[in-house]
Amino acid sequence: MANANKKVIVVESKTNFENIIGEAGNKHVLVEFFATWCGPCALIGPRLEQMANEYAGRMIILKIDVDDHEELAVQYEITSMPTFLIIKNKVTLTQFVGSNAEKVESNVVKFVGKPEGVKTATPEAAGTSRAVTETTKMDKN
Repeated sequence: MANANKKVIVVESKTNFENIIGEAGNKHVLVEFFATWCGPCALIGPRLEQMANEYAGRMIILKIDVDDHEELAVQYEITSMPTFLIIKNKVTLTQFVGSNAEKVESNVVKFVGKPEGVKTATPEAAGTSRAVTETTKMDKN
């Protein structure tokens, strides 16, 4: 199935994690450290699935259950859930805590860029294009 590569991957072991990070190469990897009993972790899950589709081919999204993989939680000094990492070329670029979808998205945009096919204009750009359009209409009259 084509969507199989676009889903959030649940890490099965430390070796599995290390292999995925190693094979990611130049792609960014968003890692969520979570717990099954963590309510905020469950709330952010659907947004991560959406992001996995939006960033397919550019970013891999992993979930690591801290109760199942304590060694990784200790290695990355995880003390709160959810905690997110963005990794590229085996280097952690940033680490942040919280289930705020906007914070996750802004960090992803900062390091990975905007998802392809998504056209979002800043208020400044929208105002500029509106001004250009209005000027053009006025010039034609």
